[in-house]
Amino acid sequence: MPRKRILIDLSKLRQPMCGLGQIALNYGRWYALNARTLADRFDITLLVPKDFVGAFGNDVHYLVAHKIYTFLPSLLPQFDLWHAIHQRSPFRPPASVSKYILTIHDVNFIHEKGPFKQRRYTRQLQSKCDRATHITFISRFAMEDTLHFINLHDKPVDIIYNGVEQLTEGPQQEPVQLSSIHSASLNLPPDAPFFLAIGEVKEKKQLHTLLPLMDRLPSFRLLIAGNDNTPYARQLRSRLRQHPNVNIIGIVSDSQRRWLYSHCTALLFPSVAEGFGLPLIEAMQWGKPVFCSDRTSLPEIGSTHAYYFRDFDPDHMAELVNRGLAEYNDTKALAAQNYAASFSYEKHMQKYIDLYLADNRE
Repeated sequence: MPRKRILIDLSKLRQPMCGLGQIALNYGRWYALNARTLADRFDITLLVPKDFVGAFGNDVHYLVAHKIYTFLPSLLPQFDLWHAIHQRSPFRPPASVSKYILTIHDVNFIHEKGPFKQRRYTRQLQSKCDRATHITFISRFAMEDTLHFINLHDKPVDIIYNGVEQLTEGPQQEPVQLSSIHSASLNLPPDAPFFLAIGEVKEKKQLHTLLPLMDRLPSFRLLIAGNDNTPYARQLRSRLRQHPNVNIIGIVSDSQRRWLYSHCTALLFPSVAEGFGLPLIEAMQWGKPVFCSDRTSLPEIGSTHAYYFRDFDPDHMAELVNRGLAEYNDTKALAAQNYAASFSYEKHMQKYIDLYLADNRE
């Protein structure tokens, strides 16, 4: 039986430190380890930025994500199957591709953008869904939210939860930014316990709600890690003089991220727009308490292993954090770790391998 020629769109590797870039990076790493065992069934090509050609070994082919392909997809080589691992890619399969799997992470543009961009992005996503032969979602919430705005025309769909990289393995490094924080701090010792908030510093993350919370928890520090080159981050930073136990430390490396999870007291994640919520599972891998909002996908992903803010009243938030920390124990930590292990990349990728093997006429 001839091998299926498959293209996996990893073009988001051009931004490897964002959430979708990290997912693309983990896909590439998985294929580096497993492509050889799939060689009798698949001929695999990864669509990547030029700098990533060869990055994932010699058992896969590489196609450089040239901008010209966004305008002239007919120039692309022939493939039997095309998998777009997220809905925001500017690349689309040519008409010759018989099977197109589209993974939808969220429709947050409906909740974040103005009317003009809402209409434009909705048209773009509808067009991709019209072209797709199979659509997958990273959570049930993501599917239900999408169905309010996009017509899937009864196409086959699946919910395949994100894989989450096992962060407890690998080197740790204390972020260099902390040395300046320690030296400038007058109200807390260098070894003061800290909460972690991690992710791109955008308005939907609702990090400003943590400032009055931290006023009520003066013996703790809050470290905010993630891309802080945003207008919201600049607004937030301008308020920190009144909140000396809150610090924005910006983008961190993988080893620094491991250190932060390993050493933090708990994760604080008050986001109100998530298709999944990777930090919840990442923190649970370390057995750390998770405090998050009860909005969008977070109750689905956090399940019974997270504590949920029902609103952003600082007294309520402080009471929940204090109560959660007091009752959290080794049993709860182990249960959270076991739960987090169910989101392995091996499980995630096997579900997609099964889809790739399905009949093209699906």
